[in-house]
Amino acid sequence: MSTGRPKVGVRSVSVALLLLLMSSPALAGGMEMPDNGTRALARGGAFTVLADDLSAIAHNPGALIRLQGTQLLFSNHVYLVDERFTRGPSLFPEDPNTQGYGHDPFAPVSNSETVFPLGPVFAVGSDFGEDNLFAAFGIYAPNGTGKKKWPLDGGQRYMLTELESLLFYVNGSLAYGEKDSYGVGLSLQVAMAPSMRMNMVTDGSPFGVLNPYASVNDVEAVLEVSDLFALSAIFGAWWRPIPEIELGLSGRIVPVSLDASGDFELRNIPGQTQFTPERLEVTGSSARLRLKLPPTLRAGVRYRHLCGGEELWDVEVNVVYEAWSIMQSMDVEMEGQINLFAIAEAPNANIARRWRDTLSARIGSTFQLGELATVSAGAYYETGAVPENYEHIDFMSFDRIGLSLGFGLELGPVRLSGAYMHVFQEPRSVSEATAKGFQIRPLDPCPDACDFGAGWSGVPANTGVFESGYDIFSASIETTF
Repeated sequence: MSTGRPKVGVRSVSVALLLLLMSSPALAGGMEMPDNGTRALARGGAFTVLADDLSAIAHNPGALIRLQGTQLLFSNHVYLVDERFTRGPSLFPEDPNTQGYGHDPFAPVSNSETVFPLGPVFAVGSDFGEDNLFAAFGIYAPNGTGKKKWPLDGGQRYMLTELESLLFYVNGSLAYGEKDSYGVGLSLQVAMAPSMRMNMVTDGSPFGVLNPYASVNDVEAVLEVSDLFALSAIFGAWWRPIPEIELGLSGRIVPVSLDASGDFELRNIPGQTQFTPERLEVTGSSARLRLKLPPTLRAGVRYRHLCGGEELWDVEVNVVYEAWSIMQSMDVEMEGQINLFAIAEAPNANIARRWRDTLSARIGSTFQLGELATVSAGAYYETGAVPENYEHIDFMSFDRIGLSLGFGLELGPVRLSGAYMHVFQEPRSVSEATAKGFQIRPLDPCPDACDFGAGWSGVPANTGVFESGYDIFSASIETTF
């Protein structure tokens, strides 16, 4: 194995490690499947106007003004995940030395973490006996999955092998208005990401030898970063111009600016690579990621069908816009000495993403069944954040449709709710000729050193077919004092 060209090798190893950050935690918009809270999920995410429980801290803090007394809410989502990838054939020849690895690059592979049980919302709020104020405090997680595991020898190995992350928002909200007329509110938030770990395989072959499926010089890169303090804010307003019609508007007015720092390491592929511990060691390693999550805007109108002043059923329509084009790239700073090929300083890196803004249309309805029970239904359509040819298994944010159903039951001061949603997502097929997710190579980075006059730009890692679907189950308990 060559020890020459250390600067090129170190730069590419760094980029390989940092590409793991494309698998950042499920945060919002195209990464998320609507929406936080059981009642919102039951209505297909059409909850901007109604927002009649404490999950309004995320949906529309202005709607909190309609709540009375002191209230407590706990809800949780459980996700069933079906994510699959089938590697497409490459024009580049396979390395004959990898045939003993038990590696079938064209076999369909899937995310083996099929159950993710954590999508909580916990909140407490009170009007403190005042008619025009309501204050709330809450902690909630984004509505998405935070753990993935793909086979180390699968056809997706150069995109991702493992992801484990945790993100939540600590939230304080205040609303002002009149309970039967209007409300304005503000949620101040601290986003906390105490743990993000991502793994992928990178090809360390030298001198332009391109291996599309596996290499005798493969190593697994493991990156761990965290950020415990990122400020954000959500503004919301609610208005009832006439008894039958309500309007709502809310949005994230302060983008989340994550500044995550941590460490990285290199590992051998079991049964495949045999680098010495000295070669795998990274001296004084550190990594830093600066990433912004976008501003958002929600708008909705709700019709209330009244009888004798009591609401019997409603229909709400929402439009949700999220400016994901803010994520054109991820900029990362690296420090330390990488010893895999030669001792040299790790440089900074820039990773292109080219995401697009997303737009979602949602409709939901709730019917009152007697005095104690309700049934809800909803649907939504959302455009994908990931453009064609940039597909990745970290977040398959493609065009999707969700259908949901739910119920509510009041038992004195306690309300129990349940909901289910199925998310259908379009399959994506990426050809080698147009794919933009390239394999990472430590000694010969592509496209810088892979041309040789042949027109090569490297081996695409995301050539193939992406398929996915999701089931979300939710339950909540609320109580009023």
